[in-house]
Amino acid sequence: MQQLFQCIDQRKIGIFESPTGTGKSLSMICGAVSWLMEHERVEQERALEDQKTEKEATTTTGSTNTATNKKDDTPDWVQQHRAVSDATFERQERDRKRQELEERVQRIRDKEEKMRESMIRKQKRQAAAVHSIGGYRPQSGQPTKKKKDQDSDDDELDDGTFLVDDYDSDDNQKGGSKGDSSEYGNVSKEVLELLQSFDAKEAAHNGRRSGFGLDDEDQEPDVLKIYYCSRTHSQLSQFVDELRKTSYGEHLHVVSLGSRKSLCINDKFRKKASTKNPHSAGGEPIIHVNKLNDACLEAQKSGTPSEQRCEFLHTPSFSSSTSGSGSRMGGLENEVGGGQAWWKKGSNSLEISGDEKLLEFRDHTLARIRDIEELAQLGSELETCPYYGSRQTVRHCQLVTLPYNLLLHSSTRESLRLVVKNNILLLDEAHNLINSLLQMHSVAITLPRVVLAQDQLRVYLARYESRLSSANEGYIRVLMRILKCLETFVESWRAGPSTPSRGATATVTATTTTSNGMKRHFKPADRVMKVNEFLHAAKMDHINLFKAHAYLETSGVARKLQGLHESLQRREAKKLAKAEGRVGNSTAGRVKIHPSSRFNSSAVGSQPTVGAQASQKSTTSPILLVVDAFLMSLLNADNDGRVIVAMEDEGVDDGGHLDERDSSGQTGSPTGREKTQVPVLKFMLLNPANVFKPLVEEARSVVLAGGTMEPVSDLLSHLFPYLKDPSVSLTNSLTELQYPRIHRFSCGHVIPKENLMAIVLEKSALGSTLELNFANRNQDQVIDGIGQSLANLLNMIPDGVVVFFVSYSYMAQVLARWQVKPPGGGVGGSATVSKTIMEKIQARKRVFVEPREATDADRMLKEYQECIEARPEHDLGQPTTASVVGPRGAVLFSVVGGKMSEGINFSDRLGRGVIMVGMPFPNKGSPELQERMRYMDQVQQQELLQSTSTSSSSQTPVRPPSSSMRMTAGSEYYENLCMRAVNQSIGRAIRHQGDYAVIILMDRRYGAPRIRKKLPGWIGSSLEACEQFGPVMSKLSGFFRQKRTSATSGASPR
Repeated sequence: MQQLFQCIDQRKIGIFESPTGTGKSLSMICGAVSWLMEHERVEQERALEDQKTEKEATTTTGSTNTATNKKDDTPDWVQQHRAVSDATFERQERDRKRQELEERVQRIRDKEEKMRESMIRKQKRQAAAVHSIGGYRPQSGQPTKKKKDQDSDDDELDDGTFLVDDYDSDDNQKGGSKGDSSEYGNVSKEVLELLQSFDAKEAAHNGRRSGFGLDDEDQEPDVLKIYYCSRTHSQLSQFVDELRKTSYGEHLHVVSLGSRKSLCINDKFRKKASTKNPHSAGGEPIIHVNKLNDACLEAQKSGTPSEQRCEFLHTPSFSSSTSGSGSRMGGLENEVGGGQAWWKKGSNSLEISGDEKLLEFRDHTLARIRDIEELAQLGSELETCPYYGSRQTVRHCQLVTLPYNLLLHSSTRESLRLVVKNNILLLDEAHNLINSLLQMHSVAITLPRVVLAQDQLRVYLARYESRLSSANEGYIRVLMRILKCLETFVESWRAGPSTPSRGATATVTATTTTSNGMKRHFKPADRVMKVNEFLHAAKMDHINLFKAHAYLETSGVARKLQGLHESLQRREAKKLAKAEGRVGNSTAGRVKIHPSSRFNSSAVGSQPTVGAQASQKSTTSPILLVVDAFLMSLLNADNDGRVIVAMEDEGVDDGGHLDERDSSGQTGSPTGREKTQVPVLKFMLLNPANVFKPLVEEARSVVLAGGTMEPVSDLLSHLFPYLKDPSVSLTNSLTELQYPRIHRFSCGHVIPKENLMAIVLEKSALGSTLELNFANRNQDQVIDGIGQSLANLLNMIPDGVVVFFVSYSYMAQVLARWQVKPPGGGVGGSATVSKTIMEKIQARKRVFVEPREATDADRMLKEYQECIEARPEHDLGQPTTASVVGPRGAVLFSVVGGKMSEGINFSDRLGRGVIMVGMPFPNKGSPELQERMRYMDQVQQQELLQSTSTSSSSQTPVRPPSSSMRMTAGSEYYENLCMRAVNQSIGRAIRHQGDYAVIILMDRRYGAPRIRKKLPGWIGSSLEACEQFGPVMSKLSGFFRQKRTSATSGASPR
């Protein structure tokens, strides 16, 4: 707490490491909020002091004027009033509004408390009467008002629905049409800005002329606030629960921001955006976020019938002359993306009937702390949209919790109107911050989607050409030209130099015919280019991408195009079903409205429907939005990113990235199905510092926190290179000297040292050396040594053990090998020796293997826990506890970077042992990784040259780098990727003060001093390297014997 308080107070960038179980969240809350409260107290005292000083100055001025200027007939009270500064008046107004807000919130708190007491009394009466009154069901809290669903007939298309509104690029309007007017009439843009500036001054001194409610709130400045970010809503909910436990929770205004998927309460929209989940036993549908966004935004367009609008987003009523230039509710108008939005302000006669509802939602939100689920429930009770209501509440909150993407992505941050300047940013789970930034600003688009977008635009233009304005038609043709350039470039790349593919049967590649008539498959060589090089090669350097982006962002053509495409699909599916004598949309998934023979014939060959498959997989998101994101990425600095064209598996998760830990480039799919590969254009961000820099420069303080932040060198070099003091020698390893604005703090674990045993296993039980690099890890002898060692270790570790492998494919290979019987039936024909390694493991513990599907993972974890809890604790099969035969505990085989390596707590009996098999280095054959390492080496070389030139000019001798610095920046990054993944995996065990476990690292390379330093401090300080396997068994036996004795005697197991 003290360190965090000091970091914020000194306006520094904090990097805090605190293992899970040490009270990290609670410390962050108390440290940051205590500074906030103290700062507000100091500011109030300063304001009172300034007010007193100004009053004394006014009195002195009045006395002087009276004595020296007798001819002035102006009364003294008028002169004193003139002396009051505008700043004082604004401060008084701000204080008055805040006082009124606090009074409203307090009334809401009192009302909610009375309602809770009344509800408790009502529940007691109902509980007493439930036995005598049959059929009783308590109220669910949902609004009782129901409306008929307005089902539309898809057979008849309304052409006007998908027609793009008139667009004029010269006006640079967002959300307005050419004929829009304002309350001042038809005046020029310059005169309009001048009149609006007069209005702003008048509103500041005299208040709004006749406005009410939300317009008044827009004039208030944001209060000083803390933004708390984490990766998932579940982590944010845990943070809110911790906040409730503190004394600050009663006085703090808090709001949680989320997506429509979490906050939308319109069942009609949710049903429209959902599909059945084939993997869900309970029938829970899958909500497609893009479809939900589209349904919401389309309902907000001007001209939308009232019955099709959202009943929870209250429509204000306007006079005939109403218009405006601003957007409300945190950029709502901008988000609609075209047309005259109906959320407007700025007219004398504006009357908003929904303001009271929104203000009521705001006051209830501020009255007490609510997580994201409780906000959705509040919106249902008040019949007010919690998605937009929470955004309007941000202005008055001192603490805002939100996921990473809402803060880190600039366009999303601007649409929410999140003010970062002079505020505090707390980023939890920050070990993933670099990857989150890189993934957030990297874009991939496949050739089938490029071709499909062209076909959709061609159909759209043919359908609406006569009704489109000249500007719209011109920009649509520009988009078609851009897409044609992309397609031509990819096709020319595919026809160029190529390399033999690894799996010709499962790869879409070029083919050649040999002299004997046999066909050989070739995979085009991956190509990596800088942005300007790509624009020139694709012949797009003459196209204004800024204007193309502005059109896509403003006109709404992407959603119009997608809506037309889906409507045509449904209509054709119904016609086909009717022709075949069937009812419904059963063939909708197989109908392709815009056939693309160009792509199918040249790229797919024997797969004539891959274009259709790609189009169906991408229908949930407008294709032009993906194109727009790719075009925007090309506007980055030339050296900050690279454009890569490569062949990748179609439909691969996580943006098409292969499993980097498989050096073969294969993901090792357990299904064994052949995968089709398609050409992919990708923009890869290399420099995350430039996208993170605006936050660092605007915020008062940025704090990065996590359970395992090591290695920190990556954060410093990738996110804060501009904070480095150039006058400090590169050989100086002290972070405080190199980065004076960085404040580092790392605390140890709360457990005593005797509760952790960390071992580096250098040799297996069979005597083979355990150095599991790619050159020897696949040898049968090495795999057998790992298996025999594991079988022996499981005999000593009670309850649950989690074993991490470097990749899915390697885990599958190892498990398959362990099921092979040894040759010759063993020594002397012994039945015990002839058992397979897997049989030996299963005799000791029940085996669980991490599944691919998330739904299967939850079920497996439940069975894993039940299996462990079914046996007594510390049960190792000793005579005193072996009354029950069978496996004792369970072992879970998992993958580094998989579902079990992060976010899952294996506390207490679930994780008495964590075993890491090998080191999970990424695949060096990945073109993305190679280019990233090359980029870092170039940056390092530039820094060395700059340091050398600086030293030469100052005549200061430069010491040669030490041996520890001879590793290049790219190699350091490569190694850090591995160690960060290791740290996350082995940190799954020991989650609280009374927990204990052993951590075994099965690879001799973990014993190297350089690697040891990159482990968390609380693990590295206890790490012991064992050159032989025998001592490891005795150490484990003594460790768990002592814990068993402590548990038996009733003492704490320490």
